[in-house]
Amino acid sequence: MKPIPKELLLHTATLQTVTQDAWQSDTITNTVTLTKIRVEPSAKLVSDKQGRQITLSAALLYDCRSSRPKGVQFSQGQRILFDGKQYTIELIEPMYDGRRLHHYELGLTTWQE
Repeated sequence: MKPIPKELLLHTATLQTVTQDAWQSDTITNTVTLTKIRVEPSAKLVSDKQGRQITLSAALLYDCRSSRPKGVQFSQGQRILFDGKQYTIELIEPMYDGRRLHHYELGLTTWQE
């Protein structure tokens, strides 16, 4: 399978890893700028591993060949800042081309304080 065409990977976003302290206050522990990605609006209703119904606000595509930086590790609960909006990663779907990882599709919800 060919990589996602670079002309479709026209977005840049910020990935934030957040931890909570003993008082349940959020602290940003790591920030990474993601380039050559694609963010698409979404209104998809999905179920998570616990069976909760989640309405996704956006989907982020991270191509393993073209997106930067390479080797990013995504985890549920990380935040994405894109186009003035804040999102939370709810779903992480690794997509394979038969033999190797081709791209990630991340399901995002609008972040709520």
